[in-house]
Amino acid sequence: MFGDVLRKFGSLVAGATGPIVRARDRVWHLSPEGQALFGSAGPALDAWIADGSAEVVKSGPHRTVYRVVLASGTVYVKHCRINGPRAWAREVIRSPKARLEFENATRLRALGIGAAIPLAWGTSDTRWPGQSFLITRDLVPAIAFPDFVENRTLVPCERRKLAHALGAFLAQLHDNGVAHPDPHPGNLLVEGESLCPQFSLLDVHAVRFGAPLSWTESRANLVRFNRWFQLRASQTDRLRFWRGYCEGRKTLPNLGAKETKELERETLASNRRFWVTRTTRYRGTHRTIRKIRSGRVRGLAVRDLPGDFLRLLLAAPNDLFMKPGTRLLKQCVSSTVAELEMPTPDGPRTVILKRVNVRSTLDLLKNLFRSSAVRRSWLFGHGLCERWLPTPRPLAMFHVYRGGFLPAEGYLLTEKVPHAIGLPEAVKACRDAHVLRAWGEKLARVVRTMHDRGVSHRDLKAPNVMLQNAAIDPANATPVLIDLVGVRASLNAVPFARRAKELARLNASFLATPHVTRTERLRFLRAYLSVGERQLGWKTWWNAVSEATAAKVAKNHRSGRVLG
Repeated sequence: MFGDVLRKFGSLVAGATGPIVRARDRVWHLSPEGQALFGSAGPALDAWIADGSAEVVKSGPHRTVYRVVLASGTVYVKHCRINGPRAWAREVIRSPKARLEFENATRLRALGIGAAIPLAWGTSDTRWPGQSFLITRDLVPAIAFPDFVENRTLVPCERRKLAHALGAFLAQLHDNGVAHPDPHPGNLLVEGESLCPQFSLLDVHAVRFGAPLSWTESRANLVRFNRWFQLRASQTDRLRFWRGYCEGRKTLPNLGAKETKELERETLASNRRFWVTRTTRYRGTHRTIRKIRSGRVRGLAVRDLPGDFLRLLLAAPNDLFMKPGTRLLKQCVSSTVAELEMPTPDGPRTVILKRVNVRSTLDLLKNLFRSSAVRRSWLFGHGLCERWLPTPRPLAMFHVYRGGFLPAEGYLLTEKVPHAIGLPEAVKACRDAHVLRAWGEKLARVVRTMHDRGVSHRDLKAPNVMLQNAAIDPANATPVLIDLVGVRASLNAVPFARRAKELARLNASFLATPHVTRTERLRFLRAYLSVGERQLGWKTWWNAVSEATAAKVAKNHRSGRVLG
């Protein structure tokens, strides 16, 4: 930050500002490449926008990015705006953001590190802080890293080269004392057609330069980078990245297995903090969620929910349960669940509508002073989706309000799990030991991942698990978690005692199923323990789950409730 303040009065990069051109109420600072391209007249930004040759690539309150195709090639223009008092104050004490990015890109390229080719930066011709502009040349044929890995099928050889080259690139950054404070993959470009993939940095205005990074500094930067990959890349690919990084770090030659485990643990802890913060966003409105209101009905909905269907739903939600074509899945004193068709521009989609009834005045008071059942299901449904855990995406949540302030009957609309069969029904009907074993192993991995990611499902019984695609392809069916009223999430991994209770609740669901043998239960437990770090032996877990199962059976026997 102090270095950025110094740049307000003089460049830290020799010759970075280049020739100065004043044109059309702007002051442009050109690089040698920019001077050769634009000449003494400077960039014709207004003309590009007016004639439509400037195509908007990204847009937001703080910046707009244009792609401009010129006769000499494609350039990108980033228009940086001041969108609040904090941003204005920041521009007072430091250089404009466009200048920072221009100079940082110049310095990175001087170090042999891939970055956009800076052509010009400019500001309004005034002494007051205001908008700034950065123009860079297109890095053909490089593309954004997420697009590269998500929109194409990589063969094992390509995955191996990509992971190793990415590790070597991060090692080069850290050995040169470069730290990108926002090192997510969206800020990377990759050119992967060569034998060794080449990487370049984007959005470099906040990059820090200094001495080679220590392990503590490197770990902090790698943790932020690894958060995206821990969800999307296999453990093998992450290990390949780590080996490429270790081989490339000349200033830290003694990195090994200890640091690998440390990095994975810190990344998971960082992700848990990130997920908790992200989940709280679904309490109100943001770019994907909007408030809904109609008469006595108030709630939240995703922005891509069809407006006509939403208006029909809010006007008379109870009528949809009796509409022709609606299939009731559950009806009891506490709730009603139905499957219905939702019209969309791409054709009808099947959705699930759940109504949670208010049975007493106490229920009304509970809804007033704590999150209701449908609100918790809405919140943690999105929370599990953020954690990449399998659950139907919530589409809308609302209450009918009494007296204008008491939330009464609650409604939750979710996507339907395609071609699904409930776990209890599927297990009872299955006589193929291999299929049954595959279901158990997949479910064990889901539950273990859920616990490691800080999520506790306190009603983890078999009826609350669906097997997706079991109706059409049982061998490849995958488990999906539903009915999230009992879900809780925290900053820490779920503790041992809580895990044992939840595994016991699931275990108790199959005590009356003869072909779920002790052997199958042990295989399930071993599959659970095979994911992530193993801290205790399987016998300790087996005994803890057995004791918790016996306690659950005794509790239900005393209350007269049937194990589900």
